Amino acid sequence: MSDSTTMDVLETEAQLIDQMTTPTPEVEAAVRALDGDILILGIAGKMGPTLGELLVRAGAKRVIGVSRFSDPDARQDLEDRGIETIKADLLDEQALLDLPDAPYVYQMAGHKFGSTGNEPLTWAMNTLLPAQVVSRYRDSSIVYVSSGNVY
Repeated sequence: MSDSTTMDVLETEAQLIDQMTTPTPEVEAAVRALDGDILILGIAGKMGPTLGELLVRAGAKRVIGVSRFSDPDARQDLEDRGIETIKADLLDEQALLDLPDAPYVYQMAGHKFGSTGNEPLTWAMNTLLPAQVVSRYRDSSIVYVSSGNVY
């Protein structure tokens, strides 16, 4: 922003992402105060990459992103942003148990689009998985991010 009354015009997606992932001093202070790893479950979705990059740029000690990574380019993009990645199917109970412990967890995995005709997967991702994550990370601080869709 140029001053408090005008905004710079964003002309490219890269400028938008830069703006979204540039931490404020308050965000930097909050992230620096965290005493351990941050695990983002479902990082390859719409909001995960920018959240991960924001945390890295704010000085997080270690950001680990978990996804099925059906697109290898998405995984490489996250690693290029400084985010460690783990490929895992979160509905696989053993895969969830095998993930590293972390004091801070963002649960962002969910099934939001294309659910018609795939109701069992939608139910599992949006009800069963969050319960399993809370059980697995019972000693962690967890942020649950939902799309806000009405199920």
